[in-house]
Amino acid sequence: MKIDKSCGCLIDGLLDDNRLCGSSPEDMKVMVDPDPERISLDFYQKKFTDGLPVIPPTQARVKKFYHYSSREPDDVIAVLPPRMGKATVEKVAVNAVMAGCLPGMMPLLEACIEGMSREEFNLAGINATTHPVAVGVIVNGPARDELGFNSADGCLGPGNLANATLGRAIRLCLINIAGAIPGVGDHATMGSPAKYAFCLAENESMSPWEPLHVERGFDACESTVTVLGMEAPHNVNDHRSRTPEDLLDTVVHTASTAGCNNSHVPGELLVIMSPEHAETVASHGWSREDVRNYIHERALVPAPLGDRGGRKLDYSLVVDDMVPVTGSPDDVVLVVAGGAGRHTMIAHGFGGSSESQTVPVELKKMD
Repeated sequence: MKIDKSCGCLIDGLLDDNRLCGSSPEDMKVMVDPDPERISLDFYQKKFTDGLPVIPPTQARVKKFYHYSSREPDDVIAVLPPRMGKATVEKVAVNAVMAGCLPGMMPLLEACIEGMSREEFNLAGINATTHPVAVGVIVNGPARDELGFNSADGCLGPGNLANATLGRAIRLCLINIAGAIPGVGDHATMGSPAKYAFCLAENESMSPWEPLHVERGFDACESTVTVLGMEAPHNVNDHRSRTPEDLLDTVVHTASTAGCNNSHVPGELLVIMSPEHAETVASHGWSREDVRNYIHERALVPAPLGDRGGRKLDYSLVVDDMVPVTGSPDDVVLVVAGGAGRHTMIAHGFGGSSESQTVPVELKKMD
């Protein structure tokens, strides 16, 4: 046990070079003075935080999260690049406490860690790139209501504990376990506000279509998290269109942006439709598949502009001197969320370098 004289904290393992990113499950045993001001400043100076104040991860607080996990504290959920840090239950719980999560959110955070660690997600590339890609999360199923996630008005903004703290806990895990420290393991040229927290729930009750997790093969009564490598969302404002074609043409025009990764490496595009926009489309008999096909076929960028990205454009994708921003209709990730208002949000992905992952969540009820 080491003593940090500057703030009266007892810290074991936090002060050596590997600190929270090390590969040993023993490198993050924490007993701290519960003074949040001193701990927040000390952790910030050691680059353990996202720059915002944290809740001190005392042993008593961390242990509360263990009750909601089916694993033991030393169990390794995944190994996270670039530092190949072992994401043990203990380390994940510590970061969850720091982020302000409620203990019952632990299964969702574990599922997010599992999804991010899959080869198809390409966390190494997402963490190391100069591109401002963030890790987004979409929550589906009963967990939405049981844990109080916001799927309606302002679901991508401030004001909701579950959305904000789950998204923030993921970022803290990436900093402290994966080693994605800005300028060290995270080489984003400018970064993005989405890297603080990027989490929403799908507004399943207001959607005219089956939810995302059902579309991906899960039962409606199952809870899931979907992790995506995405840029910050961009608004699509369309208050006049009354047909699917007119409305989706506005979406397509917003999505057809030279300079995004999709313009030279076609990949996933997140489309978050408000209930009003979704109803406009669905009331004409259009399915999710119809929407995905329409966007894929028409979201195009001039090939000379697409070729200016970080990778050489694959000209086998070019038709009539245009390149699609999605590789296939399945790359259009369509969800319904938000409240009143005729808006849609779109977020370009990391191109074809990352595939979103949907992971089931087993919520544990306490007596």
